[in-house]
Amino acid sequence: MDRLLLVFLTVIEKGNLTRAAEKLFITQSAVSQNIKLLEEQFNAQLLDRTNKRIKLTKAGEILYLHAKQIMNQYALAGRMIDELKEGITGSLTIGSGFTFGEYFLPDVISTFIKDHPNINPKITIKNSIRIANQVKQKDLDIGIIEREIFYDELLTVPFSQDDMVVIVPADFPKNNGDVIPLSELAEQTWIIRENGSGTRQVTDTMFARTKLAPKRVLEFGSTQVIKGTVKNGIGISYTSKVAVKEELEKGVIKALTIEGYKDARTFYYVTNKSQPSSKALELFIETLEDSELAKYMD
Repeated sequence: MDRLLLVFLTVIEKGNLTRAAEKLFITQSAVSQNIKLLEEQFNAQLLDRTNKRIKLTKAGEILYLHAKQIMNQYALAGRMIDELKEGITGSLTIGSGFTFGEYFLPDVISTFIKDHPNINPKITIKNSIRIANQVKQKDLDIGIIEREIFYDELLTVPFSQDDMVVIVPADFPKNNGDVIPLSELAEQTWIIRENGSGTRQVTDTMFARTKLAPKRVLEFGSTQVIKGTVKNGIGISYTSKVAVKEELEKGVIKALTIEGYKDARTFYYVTNKSQPSSKALELFIETLEDSELAKYMD
């Protein structure tokens, strides 16, 4: 049955019998015979062959939907059995900085669990310095950090980037569109993250490079609290654009760029050089590097 379903799916995806036969390395008559056997099993016409391009009948549409699910589950079962035979089971301890952990990691972990259901990830969310220290001490298998941290014991690999923006209240006056001059920024109350966080390091670097010296600075240990405070008009902040995606869509805050200054933060994963790599860890790194996030790297 699985062979018949594979032929059926290939015909639909390729659009005709000839291209399906080429894809499967069989003859066109063999493709036709497989489709005929499938139609006999279900006692229903599955394909409309009246036009040059094959179309699904109503029965064919139903089978196509479920056949894809069946083949996906079949492939997943095969991976699970292979991983079981190879001993790829157990847990994987993963640490992440706050921004990546709250806004990127859920999608990465969901993909990883779906692809490798025999592995149980355990997640820790802390600021980047604390995550790096836990990897250094071998309390975590891998850490995802939001700043470059130099420890001799760690292997540090950049894998993703995200643009940094100034966030302001929705009613903040915009005299130059989405660009704000440094002279205006110095007059504002700034709300920044705590020491040790990746966002704080990027913010401090921006202050130093632009020679910006805010008159008043508030320090909070949570991006969520900072966003809420900015929304309520208490001040402005500097953060990853992805961290405010939802608020921007709702229109409760605005994102501005600094005149003459473009900035992007880099995300890194860190592992301990002296700790043997497991297959589970290799698979997680593969998931990270294959994710949509990695495409933002130069």
